[in-house]
Formats: sequence, C-alpha cells, structure tokens
Amino acid sequence: MSTSDILNIVIAIVLLAVGGFTIWLLYYLVQIVKDLYKAIEDFRQMLDSVRQRLEHIGDFLDTIQNKVSSSATAIASIVRVVGDVTSMVKNRKSKKPQTPTDDLD
Repeated sequence: MSTSDILNIVIAIVLLAVGGFTIWLLYYLVQIVKDLYKAIEDFRQMLDSVRQRLEHIGDFLDTIQNKVSSSATAIASIVRVVGDVTSMVKNRKSKKPQTPTDDLD
C-alpha cells in the first residue's frame, strides 16, 4: 500500500462521513419543516375556531339587540297607552259634578 492509496481511503472515509452528516442534517431539517407545517395548520384551525365563535357571539348579540329594541318599542307603546288612559280618567273625574260631602268633625 502506497501513500496515495492511504490518501484515497482517507478521502473516501471523509466523503462518506460528510455524506452521512449531510443526510442526517437533511433528515432533521425535513422533520423541523414538517413540525412547523403541522404547528401552522393547528394555529390556522384554532384561528378558524375563534372566528366561528366570534361570529356566533356576534349573531347572539344581534339577536339580543333586536329583542331589546322590540321590547323598548313595546314598552314605549304601553307607556303611551297607560298615559292616555290616565288622562282620560282624569278628564272624566274633572267633568263629573262634585257632590258636597258633609264634614264630620
């Protein structure tokens, strides 16, 4: 065995080591990218879930607003009617002749 043979063997071992290290590095890079992709997908699903919940809450609040608005309208109508009835009763009392009452002192 000559020195050039030993050099070629050492170069071959080094190339195998560099190749193995490169394959190992690429494997871990692919795993990192895969985990990152999964994390991004999970985050997107979480954002979609939050968006759906916020839309549901918005719909619920719109329903409450509509019910409160219609209730306020109904209450205003009831108050107006009660005011009209009260006015009519006061007018009737004022139109009735007042009867003298005996003072019992």
